[in-house]
Amino acid sequence: PRPGHSSESSARLTFPARSRPRDGPSKDSHASVDRRRALRREASCSRASLTPEFPRRLFKPISAMPKTARETSVAEVQFVDEPVAKRAKEDEIDTPAKDVATDKHPLKMIQRGASVLDLCTYKGDFDSDKLDPLAKGPEKSLEYRINFSHKSRTISPWHDIPYRASPDTFHMMCEIPKWTRAKFEIATKEPGNPIKQDEKKGVLREYKHGDMLFNYGFMPQTWEDPEHVSADTGFKGDDDPLDMVEIGCRQMKCGQVAEVKVLGVLAMIDDGETDWKVFCIRTDDPLAGAINDVDDLERELPGVVSTMREWFREYKVAEGKPLNAFALDEKCMDREYAEKVIEETHGFWKNAEEKLRKLAAP
Repeated sequence: PRPGHSSESSARLTFPARSRPRDGPSKDSHASVDRRRALRREASCSRASLTPEFPRRLFKPISAMPKTARETSVAEVQFVDEPVAKRAKEDEIDTPAKDVATDKHPLKMIQRGASVLDLCTYKGDFDSDKLDPLAKGPEKSLEYRINFSHKSRTISPWHDIPYRASPDTFHMMCEIPKWTRAKFEIATKEPGNPIKQDEKKGVLREYKHGDMLFNYGFMPQTWEDPEHVSADTGFKGDDDPLDMVEIGCRQMKCGQVAEVKVLGVLAMIDDGETDWKVFCIRTDDPLAGAINDVDDLERELPGVVSTMREWFREYKVAEGKPLNAFALDEKCMDREYAEKVIEETHGFWKNAEEKLRKLAAP
């Protein structure tokens, strides 16, 4: 090899035509020359003038479209128009159009047990003392679930427990007891809607921000409709039942149902979605008699609203996510406003449930 070149690099050198070895060019060299000549001839031909000796698979048109034209990029496709186009196509073949919102609704996946859905307005039939939780699977495992029955009838805690406990009070089910951090939640897309610990990539989740400062759960028979954009927040719903923040003195148990008084509500914006946080207190709490609205809450427990707001604002930062935001000037709205939010989300739930019942009817 030449100086500065290894034998390996020299082996890759090719000879110019005038410096070929005396034995003459190899068959491979002839084939390569023929190949290049064929490609040159092919480039000068149009597709219509191709002959059998120049197969079509070798032909690549130089320009498939005028320079002024181009394909629409994925980012420019108006996906919002797709359901309308699909409905128009279905109408042409006399096929009933699908309701897009219902098709996406998580209730469609639920296999209901013996339902007590007629409790959607207060009738005095529900008794929280008759609610029996049934734990299945090892604790602190991906298989762990808490299912529920009421008076020996299997129920969904989301759909079959009435949202109202009385004309003036509501029901709340606790998912995460105060002073704990394991992220338990209702499984909205599993049959029977058991409570489970959330997981990510096979790992059980806990709040890295720290323990809950309150009892956290949800209100049954409510739903933040992802197809509805709130006029007050400007964002759509998060596809879950209403979140409840119980600020009482006592720790609740996971899966426990309590009768609560609603005090106020924060309009949190989480990942571009409205995520209402309803403040409440159990009716049997020592402070329940003195707290009936958000102003009472500030008087009896000064600083609790701002502390809770900052907890919700910051808790995802420990997971590498940005701060959450709040609508309505970050104000905790009063009880009257909170009850309007409850009735609105209960209406979303009820309408969707009625649609699904019709779809399921024989």
